[in-house]
Amino acid sequence: MGQVASSADTVGRLRQSGDYVVVLRGRPRNVVMLCPCGCGQELVINLDSRTGPAWRLYWRGKKATLYPSVWRESGCRSHFVIWNDKIFSFEYDDDWSYEVYDPELENRIQSSIREKEFTFYRDISDELDELPWTILIACRRLTEKGSLEEGSEKLRGYFRLKPTKVKKGSSK
Repeated sequence: MGQVASSADTVGRLRQSGDYVVVLRGRPRNVVMLCPCGCGQELVINLDSRTGPAWRLYWRGKKATLYPSVWRESGCRSHFVIWNDKIFSFEYDDDWSYEVYDPELENRIQSSIREKEFTFYRDISDELDELPWTILIACRRLTEKGSLEEGSEKLRGYFRLKPTKVKKGSSK
């Protein structure tokens, strides 16, 4: 990973699959990378929403995270995530849920969402100033534990507090 001022400056910097550089001209413009699948294709991923649909680049220390995932619709049709400078491929079922268990983060998530309405994990990440992939994994962990409920079909990736059951005869 590196930073350059123009796409022309990427020549010679991308040597092996998954190498990437960020083009910065006043603001992040795009990510130029060699496809991580090994096909050798150079990918240009837009980061500038003024020029069309764009990915978001997050920096935590010196580590980069790209959101959403990259899903090539042509060529090798690779599908991958860049999270904390690591590339996780969906084709190879990489275990990209490597993030360390964080009970404080899980408490913050549960405090930020409601019982009756579903909230998209990226909106939770924006509210909590956390990486979207970290929030998605934590929400799925909370769902497995029975604290949250994930929507299905069009609401996949949306979470709410698991509705509490009211006992008969209770005044709730």
